[in-house]
Amino acid sequence: MKRSLLVAASLLTLTSSARAADWDINLGRLCQIRTRSGAILDCGGGYTAATAATDPVSTVIADNAAFRSLMSELGVVFAPNILSPSDTRGYSGFNFAAEFGWTMINPKKNAKDQNIDSAHRYWRAAESVSARAFESGNIRTPDSVARIDNELPPSFAPTVSVMARKGFWFPIPSFELGVGVRHLIGSRMWAPLTTAKLAIHEGFHGWPLPSLAIRGSGARVMGTPGFNLTVAGLDFSIAKHIGVASTFNLTPYAGYQLLWIIADSEVLDATPGIDAISETAGAVGGDPMQLTQCRSTDCNGNFTFATQANITRHRAFFGLK
Repeated sequence: MKRSLLVAASLLTLTSSARAADWDINLGRLCQIRTRSGAILDCGGGYTAATAATDPVSTVIADNAAFRSLMSELGVVFAPNILSPSDTRGYSGFNFAAEFGWTMINPKKNAKDQNIDSAHRYWRAAESVSARAFESGNIRTPDSVARIDNELPPSFAPTVSVMARKGFWFPIPSFELGVGVRHLIGSRMWAPLTTAKLAIHEGFHGWPLPSLAIRGSGARVMGTPGFNLTVAGLDFSIAKHIGVASTFNLTPYAGYQLLWIIADSEVLDATPGIDAISETAGAVGGDPMQLTQCRSTDCNGNFTFATQANITRHRAFFGLK
């Protein structure tokens, strides 16, 4: 157990010390730039200093649908695992664990926003996609789509977690708390995790009735420049001990989980490396300190995503201990 925890801690330290990695997110790519001449350029690298000198930005249109889809999948990646049956550890029990997992994503799926003239891959925001894939300024052509598709992240997001769980008799019996941290391998993102489980019925293994439990969980994702992401969950589980040859127990369990994913963005730069402060300041009254007032179409070169309603995800789960 000490060795497992040491390996997990080493992975957390090594991966978090690196700069932007393949799984880090650059939300400045999820938009379109409309210039004063009427040209439409996809964000990510097509708008250059030479373009800015002859054809300034008129508006930046945020791809809100892409942002919502991306946050929905990233929220599931950071949602706590359910790797134990309905029974708690008991008031004298505790558990330390290093957990490795892979969460399936949809890297080649499109999002279509009503304000964007075509559908795009929302995982194009991943740093695994190089700036070269966006150089043409038009990611709607077959060649550009092919370049982006070749550099999208894989279909399974790898995570490592370290968790500690402890059973309590106070404030109520059959109660268990868990704390830990999760890291998306290949990124700077990590999240502190908390769980609280209440066993409604447990311990009467000789009865024909199964064990039942309800659990709440929460995670706040850190290391996310440009956006905030919080994940809350509520799940219900059922389990039953089965003795085998008077030698060992099998405990199958299953349940349902509801997730609430809460995401919002900060002010983002659609033209990185190009000085748009003067134009932006003029758009909000001439004061550079008012930059935070920008909204999706108010400021040249800067934008935010529209306020998102909470995202809900439903998951069924099952396992065997």
